[in-house]
Amino acid sequence: MTESLFDRIARALADVPIRQDENGRNVVLGLNTRLDMASAALSVIRPELERLHAKAATRESDGSARVLPARFVTDAMARVPDALPDDFR
Repeated sequence: MTESLFDRIARALADVPIRQDENGRNVVLGLNTRLDMASAALSVIRPELERLHAKAATRESDGSARVLPARFVTDAMARVPDALPDDFR
């Protein structure tokens, strides 16, 4: 089962303490409040995501998506040292 963006936002909000009770334990938001907040967040995020997806689809269709040549990647990886310099240890 895949988790939707809505589910991930609601789950992330479950870990946010909003206050502490009289015993010093963290109090978190209830499920209904988390779902309402996730819905509100998605209403703001969704148009931007759709715009980005449309932009990516346009780039793919007209062939303007850039891909690094394999030689560039190989040469760049060859310049990465095998060990950290002494001053990073």
